[in-house]
Amino acid sequence: MPLRGLLAAAGATTAMAFGFGSLALTSVFIRPLEAEFGWSRADISLAYTLSSIGMAVGGLLWGRLSDRVSIKTLLFIGSAGMVIALAALSFACSLWQIYAANFVLGGIGFACLYAPVLAVTGHWFDRRRGLAIGIVTAGGALGQGIMPYAANALIDGVGWRLAYAIMAAATLAALAISMPAVQAPPVDRVVAAPVQSSARPGFQGGRLSPMTLLSAAAFLCCACMGFPLIHLTSFVTAVCGSSDVGSLSLLIAMLFGGIGRIAFGLLADRAGNLAAYALASFIQTACVAIFPALDQQLSLLALSSVFGFGFAGNMTCLILCVRQFAPAERFGQSLGIVMLIGWVGMGVAGYFGGFVYDSFGSYGPAFLGAFVAGAANLVVLGVLAESAETMRPTSEPCDEPLIQTSKST
Repeated sequence: MPLRGLLAAAGATTAMAFGFGSLALTSVFIRPLEAEFGWSRADISLAYTLSSIGMAVGGLLWGRLSDRVSIKTLLFIGSAGMVIALAALSFACSLWQIYAANFVLGGIGFACLYAPVLAVTGHWFDRRRGLAIGIVTAGGALGQGIMPYAANALIDGVGWRLAYAIMAAATLAALAISMPAVQAPPVDRVVAAPVQSSARPGFQGGRLSPMTLLSAAAFLCCACMGFPLIHLTSFVTAVCGSSDVGSLSLLIAMLFGGIGRIAFGLLADRAGNLAAYALASFIQTACVAIFPALDQQLSLLALSSVFGFGFAGNMTCLILCVRQFAPAERFGQSLGIVMLIGWVGMGVAGYFGGFVYDSFGSYGPAFLGAFVAGAANLVVLGVLAESAETMRPTSEPCDEPLIQTSKST
C-alpha cells in the first residue's frame, strides 16, 4: 500500500473523529445550557435532531456531488462549515442560534466530508475493505467519546462558551493538517471498475429491493442508538449522581466503539457484511433493554463498554452493505440516501429521549422505545438476508472497489 494511501486513510479517520465528535457535543452541553437559560432537555436535544436532519439532507446532496465534484472543494466546504458552526455556538444566546449552528454543523459541515472520505478509502483499499472502513469509522467512535469528555472538563474549568471556542480551534487545526492528504489514487494507477448490477429502491419481482430494506434497517438501527448516544451521559449522571461518571460512561462506550468498528470490519471480511451487521445490531438492542435495570456505577460502565462495542459496528457494516448492494458508480448517491434515512432516525430518537424525560421524569419509556426499534431492525435484516439469497445479481457483485488499482506500479 503506497504511503499516500495510508495518509489518505489517516485523514479520513481524522475527519470521522472530529465530525462525529462535534455532533455528540450536545450530550454534555445539555447540563450548562439547562442551568443558564432554563431550557428543557427536549428543547436542547432538538439541537442534535437538527444536526441530524442537516446530516440527512446534506448527506443526500453532498453524496450525489461526491461522485461528480472535485474532492478538494468538498473537503474545504465541509471543514469550513464545521469550524464556523462550532465557533458560532460559543456566541449563542438563544435557542434558534443553537439550532441554526447545529444544522450548519451537520448539513454544510460534516455531511460534506462524510461520503468523500469514505469513497477515497474505498478507492485505495481493494482488499480488506472491511478492515479499512472499520479503522476509518473507528475514528468516529473515538471522537464521540473523547470530544464530549474533553468538553465536559472544559465546561467545568472555563465555562461552556470558551469550551465551544476551544473545540472549534482544535477542529480547525486538525482538519487543516489532515485534509490535504485525503486524495484518490492518481489516474495512471487506476482502471475503470466493472459494470455493477443496479439495485434501485422499490420493488423487484414482488419483493422490496435490498436498498429499500437497507434504508429501513438504517432508520430503525439509528433510532435504537440515537437515544443512548445523546442521553447516556444524563442517564448515568442521574443514576450515579456525578456528571464525571456520566461523561466517563460515554467515553468508555466510544473507546470500545473504536475497537468494535475494527472488529466488525474484520468480521465482515470473514463472515459477510450482513451477518456482521446483524450481530452488531443484536448487541446494541440487548444493551438498551438492560440499561434501565442497572443502578450501580460499575455495572453501568461495564454495559456502556458492551453497548459501544456493538453500536459502533453498525455503522461499519451498514457502509459495507451499501457497497455490496448499490451500483458502484452511484456509491456516493446511494450512501447519501441510506444515511439520510438513518440520520432522521437518530434525530427523532434524540429528541424523543428528551421529550420522554420532560414528560415522565424518567428515561425508562425511551429505553423501551429504543428496544422496540432495535428488535424491528433485526426483523428487517432477516428479511434482507432472505431477499439477498433469492436475488443474487448475475453480473459482478458490488464488492469491487469503485476504482481498482492496477497491478503495475
